[in-house]
Amino acid sequence: MASEVLKLTAQIVMSHASMTELTPAQLMAEVKEIYGLLVSLESAAAIPGAGPGSAAGKTSPSKPRKANMAISEEARSVRNMEGPEVGDPDYLDFMEHREG
Repeated sequence: MASEVLKLTAQIVMSHASMTELTPAQLMAEVKEIYGLLVSLESAAAIPGAGPGSAAGKTSPSKPRKANMAISEEARSVRNMEGPEVGDPDYLDFMEHREG
């Protein structure tokens, strides 16, 4: 199994390194990181009930989090801009002469 993890690590790192310029130190750090991640995934899959979708470690379904989002003044001004009035003669002229 270790040789299979090593092969997968080499494929992943080669794919990333072919599209990104890496120094030798960065390359070694990436090899270690990917190898460690794959080994941890392999060991987690070997433990019964620890795989994805298992109930191990879950006590209850998680509730969706509420996000508190701050709206900037620029976004607020764009959102609150008013369009032309319905009876505006320029708008009515535009609607009459548009193609479509």
